[in-house]
Amino acid sequence: MDKEKTASTAAEPKTKRKGGRKPMTAEEKASAAKARAESKAKADNLKPAVTVQFQGSEVELDALVEAAKADFRQTKKRTPVTDLKLYVKPEERVAYYVINEKFNGSVSY
Repeated sequence: MDKEKTASTAAEPKTKRKGGRKPMTAEEKASAAKARAESKAKADNLKPAVTVQFQGSEVELDALVEAAKADFRQTKKRTPVTDLKLYVKPEERVAYYVINEKFNGSVSY
């Protein structure tokens, strides 16, 4: 009898459904794709806010970058800034910069 039970259950198709999400409509797929594209664009253009803290004082990196550019533009008004490297020495409260791999200077904060 056991063989008959196993044979009969094997012959019956199993209609077990998988759990999970329901199928999306075309409109839902389009809106989901748009949301993913916006999220990816935001992630690709991420500009982190960086703050340097040292012995009770703090300064934002964006402020130092703008100060370095302003200091550079006082001497070289027409030269565009295509490359900027900033070196921060918090113990001296000075940021040294190199612009376009030629011009260097410093700004204190």
